[in-house]
Amino acid sequence: MKRILLSAFALLTSSLAFSQYWGTQNTAFTTASRGISGMEVYDANTVWAFAYDGATSTNNVQEFTKTSNGGTTWTSGAINIGDPSLTITNISGVNSTTAWVGAFDDTAGLGGVWKTTNGGTTWTLQKALTTANQSWTNFVHFFDANNGIVGGDPESGEFELYTTSDGGTTWTRVPGANVPNPSVGEYGYNSGYYAVGNNIFFYTGKGRIFKSTDKGLTWTVAFTGSTYGLTDFGGATIGGDMAWSDANKGIVFKKTYNTATPPVQTGLAIYGTTDGGTTWNSITFTGITAANSINDVTYVPGTSILVATSSAGGSWKSVDNGVTWASLDTGVQHLNVRCSDSNNCYSGGFNTSSTVGGMFKSTQNLGVSDVINKKDKTLSIYPNPTKREVNIKTDKKIKSSSIFDITGKFVLTSTSEKVDISSLPTGSYLLKTEFTDGTSSSEKVIKE
Repeated sequence: MKRILLSAFALLTSSLAFSQYWGTQNTAFTTASRGISGMEVYDANTVWAFAYDGATSTNNVQEFTKTSNGGTTWTSGAINIGDPSLTITNISGVNSTTAWVGAFDDTAGLGGVWKTTNGGTTWTLQKALTTANQSWTNFVHFFDANNGIVGGDPESGEFELYTTSDGGTTWTRVPGANVPNPSVGEYGYNSGYYAVGNNIFFYTGKGRIFKSTDKGLTWTVAFTGSTYGLTDFGGATIGGDMAWSDANKGIVFKKTYNTATPPVQTGLAIYGTTDGGTTWNSITFTGITAANSINDVTYVPGTSILVATSSAGGSWKSVDNGVTWASLDTGVQHLNVRCSDSNNCYSGGFNTSSTVGGMFKSTQNLGVSDVINKKDKTLSIYPNPTKREVNIKTDKKIKSSSIFDITGKFVLTSTSEKVDISSLPTGSYLLKTEFTDGTSSSEKVIKE
């Protein structure tokens, strides 16, 4: 039985706060209080998103908005799929004219995938799921104009997954042998997926993450949440979220809630992997707490930079894979968040009219400067600036030291008390040293 995630029901509240990091864009929805239910950022310029009613969340809305110029202008429209009772699960677009949506029936499941090739003017059914009370359309994602996947819940004992290589004209079911078997009662979630590059991940009601690195053709289990007490990614008192930088580097947020109405987040734990999910480590983090009610998190693809948002108000960033978080704003309602690179991040919000609000876009680079200026006296480096080696002085035992460029991209590593950066171009870098006691410290280093 499908359940819709808790964060989907955030409602519009009054917010007068101002953010220096986020600029406001106008989603062009003609009705006020339209919230961004979900979005995909295909590249710095191309974003497709779909709406829900932020005033009355039980109202079913089938509307999209899109931009192909980085948010300078947004165009909204109706997702006319022939049945206004179906719930939109997500949207995936690859350019200004071509996108796909998934939809399902709240009671029977079913639904399927619809495509537009004229910018949303018309939508055509491409793939229908046909087993009532078993088939539920969880997500559709296109890696490019030709290669895509639709994911559903277990049907006849196997997860229902189909791939296409011709833009959705034909679909082929992924053989059961290519997907780990579902547990008893296991199912996916409405829009409970994450995609980066050719990699795609989805999580389940049994606390597991399934992973594919070949556009959905073969799958493995990358996270078993029961090991960490995360038994359900969308349960009433426990839930989770995930983000991936690439096939290897990922993060999981475990969130616990009380039984109030509405539930209040009372606990937060973070786990990270750098080997594709073979091993996960508990992250000791600072800068965010359960009280911040984080509802979404994303990686800047290919970097160590994360952005987290809260519908209760606020957003944060981390440039060290979730260890240290810095506030980007407070008192501003943010829904979901996705980035194409460190200069272009988008966060959904609520509009107040067709010409005011609804989307936030980053106005500054998510680089490391504002975090590395906070000196940690457990670590000092010299000489700095340097042309060759950086010496590390610390009272702790070093596990490893890594160098990141100004975008947060990893460039080299060392396990000694010296790091040779002679091969790097002139510029500013972040040196992050991890200690054997599980802590870490960062310093800015300048290569002459």
